[in-house]
Amino acid sequence: MSDDSTKKASELSDPTQAALEEMPEIDEQRFRRRPGRGHHANRRVGEIVVIDAELWAHFGSAQAVNDALRRVLDDAKKAAGS
Repeated sequence: MSDDSTKKASELSDPTQAALEEMPEIDEQRFRRRPGRGHHANRRVGEIVVIDAELWAHFGSAQAVNDALRRVLDDAKKAAGS
């Protein structure tokens, strides 16, 4: 077993200059780390809710659940005369 995965970090050599020249520079904003702790704190995808298994079996997807809830709200608004 003499492959690189079994060598200690001190036994591994640094990459050669030729290998470094072959690697492309990555200069895209999406690969950069955002500064500060909790940089995901302002990202909001909505609330997380738990759907009972028997209801999930009926709807089958988050989109179907959302569509049904929107219909319930629309019907409630119509019934209230809004």
